[in-house]
Amino acid sequence: MDRDALYREVGEALHLAQTLEFNISTLITIMNRHYHADIEPAPLVVGDDRRTLGQLIREVQKRASLDQAGVDALAEALDARNYVAHQFFIRNIAAFADEASCEEAVKSLKARAKKIAIGTAISSAFVQGFCEALKIRQSDVLIRQDI
Repeated sequence: MDRDALYREVGEALHLAQTLEFNISTLITIMNRHYHADIEPAPLVVGDDRRTLGQLIREVQKRASLDQAGVDALAEALDARNYVAHQFFIRNIAAFADEASCEEAVKSLKARAKKIAIGTAISSAFVQGFCEALKIRQSDVLIRQDI
């Protein structure tokens, strides 16, 4: 295992984490639009939300009923995401110095990425379900960007 592989694994985990965060933001935007305004079908623009992923998840949980398995999966995804985003490099300095530490760090990272992927899959299914129920084409879900 080399450094490039380690960075690739971190990048893939962070990509999943950002997808999870976007899905949660999308759910909140859909709920805000559908339940608080009578708007004609149009592209759904998901803006920047400065809340943390934990705050976003709690907002969705206030508005939607999740079973305990769903709540646990999102909590595990949040914990895994927070570790990768805020602690991974600090706690794995040795992984950049020797092969054994690198392999152990990648193994740990893959386990956390799996938890993030499960949370992402759950949130993706909710987005898809809401879009189908509310007749929103997923291709009409847009990200507000500064140009």
